[in-house]
Amino acid sequence: MNANIKLRIQNPLLKTGLQAMLKEEKNLLLLRDESYDELADVCLFELNNEDDIRYLKKMESLSLRSRMLAILSSSDLSLVTQSLEQQIAGVIMDNASEEELLFAIEYIIKGNKYVAPSISLQFIQKLGSLGSSTLFSSKMELLNQKERDVLELIMSGHANREIAYQLFTTKRKIEEIRKSIMKKIGVDNNLSLTAFYLNQELYHKDHLGTT
Repeated sequence: MNANIKLRIQNPLLKTGLQAMLKEEKNLLLLRDESYDELADVCLFELNNEDDIRYLKKMESLSLRSRMLAILSSSDLSLVTQSLEQQIAGVIMDNASEEELLFAIEYIIKGNKYVAPSISLQFIQKLGSLGSSTLFSSKMELLNQKERDVLELIMSGHANREIAYQLFTTKRKIEEIRKSIMKKIGVDNNLSLTAFYLNQELYHKDHLGTT
């Protein structure tokens, strides 16, 4: 794995630690601060507040957003959800081990999205009111194929406009489908919808592994 890495980090201690960690990897080239973000295969940036979300929203290039790995000092699930909706590459905690960071970078370079296990676990814990794994499965069965397709695309980070284009329909229709999905599943916001989907994916993988 050979890759160019860019740091958009304001916290001096975090930045110094990341630089020391990444410079040890011979196959990773740490770009200078003044380098264009577009030159990076993965761009690490701090995600601390709503200003950082606005920064992502102003970023016109989808290609660039898809290479952004957010580093969080606190696992604010609302910020995580909003950042993933902007189709960034992933989220990781600022206390992640060197091994996890390198894995996340390699995973992203291969075209995947990475969400730190500790963050995924908090999404799952958010779901206490939704019930057991059996209930997750039964709720998914309430969705028709179109709704499942839309849910998967939403969770893959696609905006309503892009989903509408892929499914040959309108943005308004996709919003109606999203509301129908949330009503059938029994959630009232995007955070709970994301948590439901993550838990359903874990259930599905566990179910396949036991058959």
